Amino acid sequence: MSFSGLLDRTAEKLSLTSFDQSWSDSLRSSIFLKPVFGLFEAVQRMMPQDLGRIGSILQKMAFGLSVLLFGLIGLPQFASDKFALAIVIIAGLGLWIFGRLLGGSERRDFSAYDAIVLAYLAANVIATFASHYFTPSLKGLGKVVVYIGSYFLFTAVFAHNMKRKLMVLGMVLACGVALSLYGFYQYKIGVAPLATWEDPTVEGGGGTRIFATLGNPNLLAGLLVPLAPLAMGLGLGFLFDSGNKPLFKAGALIAVGASGILALASVLTQSRGGFLGLAAGFGVILYIGCVWVWVNHKKMRTAVIGGAVVLVVAAAAAVVLIPSINQRVSSIFAGREHSSNSYRMNVYSSSLKMFKDNWWIGTGPGNETFRLAYGLYMVSSYDALGTYCVPLEVAVETGIPGLLAFIAMLGCAGAKAHVKFWGKAEGGDQSPSMTSRWVAGGLAAALMGLIVHGMVDTVFYRPQVHFLFWLIIALLVTSDEPKSSTGSGNSIKTA
Repeated sequence: MSFSGLLDRTAEKLSLTSFDQSWSDSLRSSIFLKPVFGLFEAVQRMMPQDLGRIGSILQKMAFGLSVLLFGLIGLPQFASDKFALAIVIIAGLGLWIFGRLLGGSERRDFSAYDAIVLAYLAANVIATFASHYFTPSLKGLGKVVVYIGSYFLFTAVFAHNMKRKLMVLGMVLACGVALSLYGFYQYKIGVAPLATWEDPTVEGGGGTRIFATLGNPNLLAGLLVPLAPLAMGLGLGFLFDSGNKPLFKAGALIAVGASGILALASVLTQSRGGFLGLAAGFGVILYIGCVWVWVNHKKMRTAVIGGAVVLVVAAAAAVVLIPSINQRVSSIFAGREHSSNSYRMNVYSSSLKMFKDNWWIGTGPGNETFRLAYGLYMVSSYDALGTYCVPLEVAVETGIPGLLAFIAMLGCAGAKAHVKFWGKAEGGDQSPSMTSRWVAGGLAAALMGLIVHGMVDTVFYRPQVHFLFWLIIALLVTSDEPKSSTGSGNSIKTA
């Protein structure tokens, strides 16, 4: 078997698609949930049959709220009012469930991926009830429940419906572009920073860092960095699917233009973690694009590989020749000579000690719990809101079980992206549309950019970024094909 065939086989196994039906059956027959399903079905039978239309309308309203959420995340009032965004998710989930109860036409299939998400939730629950800081951990658990609730809402309203997926992607990209344009205005007028974000002893200072309506350039980068490669993936999908369709060509032009705007705005935040995430995200898009051409368009190999080399050289030249970017990138490697680096190193060291003492069940979820526990380990005068590293944060809060579940979520989502990009359409021998294929590639790149940025920053847990994370996961793990045409799972086409 060739290496590509082995990779395809491995991805198909790790995607867990073949376990979806058995997991669904086990869940429905489990001693814990069988009574719940039975009660739900009993109440549903009691409902008048003619309410199904109302139920379907409520489910469509839930979809509308899901899309609306990503139009609201850029508004300034939601930069501080996090509870309002939670209300939108809770309302959407409630509408969808009530609509289903009334006989709405939309159904949600349980999948093996749900088991991983529930295992992650279970790790948070155990960490909460075992925590020395029960009350703040309970608040943290409430946030986790809302975020995981958003996953179940998104997988319910976007599954088997590529048109809906494109609508929500259009909304979140439009929001990102709007924030970018406002950021460009801030750069033009030289907006004053709301806080000291750089070390003047190393970087010289004086540069403008944009933050749009979010009040923090790192937070703005956290939102824009995954959107830039995602927009590029969407643009490539439209381009390859265009044929003689002017609308698709226009969509490709708009999406690629949006990708450039989002990337430029990400650079102007001068977020060092954002630089790393942007490089990782576009690196994924560049890699899968080159492999795709190498496998399927042999005559274009030289041109595309040459173009990729030119892009990499151009990016390297920008880092070297533009002083403000050069200073920020160079400071990444300054070690403890840069105050921000030194601060993070102190936080990493203290957080690792926390993990060693709480490796099995963690300290409990939530930033309040973290700060209370961190006070016992921190270096004097180095307080922190989090570990500045997503895997370390998960490990500290939920212990090894939560960390393993989180890694499994990322690995399985990546495997599903591989299957979607290289596989055949579900339930048949037809290949998926190029739009579906490249959206999956863009989502994988977005996830990579988001996680790489999260390795060195705390913005991953801000609502604007975390809801985007669960949207990316939901769009990756749900099918793009209409439900009537799906079969037992994706089959892989070996290159």
